[in-house]
Amino acid sequence: MTSLLNEGDEVLVILGNEASFPHDTTKFNSAIKQRTGQLGKMHVTNLLDLKKKNYNASVFDAIIAIFTQPCPNDGGFLTEALKILKPNGSLVIYEPLPAEKKSDTQLTYAERISTLKLSGFLVKNIERQSLDKDLEDEKLLLEIYNNAEDICKVLANKPSFEVGSSIPLSFIGEKSNVWKLDDDLIDEDELLDESDLVKPDASSLRVCSTTGKRKACKDCTCGLAEELNNKTVQESTVKSSCGSCYLGDAFRCATCPYLGMPAFKPGEKVVLPDTQLTIDS
Repeated sequence: MTSLLNEGDEVLVILGNEASFPHDTTKFNSAIKQRTGQLGKMHVTNLLDLKKKNYNASVFDAIIAIFTQPCPNDGGFLTEALKILKPNGSLVIYEPLPAEKKSDTQLTYAERISTLKLSGFLVKNIERQSLDKDLEDEKLLLEIYNNAEDICKVLANKPSFEVGSSIPLSFIGEKSNVWKLDDDLIDEDELLDESDLVKPDASSLRVCSTTGKRKACKDCTCGLAEELNNKTVQESTVKSSCGSCYLGDAFRCATCPYLGMPAFKPGEKVVLPDTQLTIDS
């Protein structure tokens, strides 16, 4: 822990919500003062009084939180810590954080990492690190925690920029020739040869609308069979089942072949007027 501190740093130690916090933190506090030197400052508070202190923004170089009890609802602790830390400032949390969920009142290590990231912190140690793996911290906090195996050490940092800061973006730069076209364009006529200019035989374009082949299929209905045999396709006449189709859409059923066409006289060929074929200007 002390390796994160430098001489002249201003450090805030936050204790849990225990009213009297009966554990002895003298040795821990002495180690911090020794590391920060005479120019450094150390402040001690608890979660309940953190907001009441009304610290200025970006004032602390490091914040060290010591929780002896599970702290799922920190009452805006992370938000406040992010505000009062300087850019690149360090946050160290000692807290009981099991690997798996044991109760609703206790966060797992993964959940604590998630809350830090969602609050805007950059987390250093993603893998769970128990206090007993750090001999220096275990020695300093031995009188606070009875069982160091249950306590985890979480390291995080405030980003290098201030919360709410902004910078103008400039989109003016050097002109680029990325989209500049080459002056020596290819002549499109050179892409075609003589075979591409030969008009295809009309007979080769006659294919069946169903199979796409040049041979008419059995029971051909698209007219290809008659066309290949040089026969005229007979136009089929539509017979009305009700005898009222010529009167207009008001007299036509939903499946009427004349639906949408204008009214006409019986036996008359339906022709759309020229006005309906003209685009409105």
